[in-house]
Amino acid sequence: MNTTTAKRKVNEQLAELGRRYHDGLALAEIDAILKAHGFQDMEPGVYCGRDGRSHEQVGPNTWLTLSWHKMEVSGLYEVTAYVS
Repeated sequence: MNTTTAKRKVNEQLAELGRRYHDGLALAEIDAILKAHGFQDMEPGVYCGRDGRSHEQVGPNTWLTLSWHKMEVSGLYEVTAYVS
């Protein structure tokens, strides 16, 4: 599978992930999506805060952008991620 096709498939699955709320940041799910299409896992790190953003390389010329927001009332997270 070429990189363009892999990125498109990853973005389709990441968009689906963003259509629901999460108890946490869904990092394991994001890693599984990346790995299934030949990309690297996210770097281990501390992803914290009510609102945040991460931008990291997950393959040659491929970057993952992740942002999150923890909703005040429910405590659930809204997660948006894509590769470019």
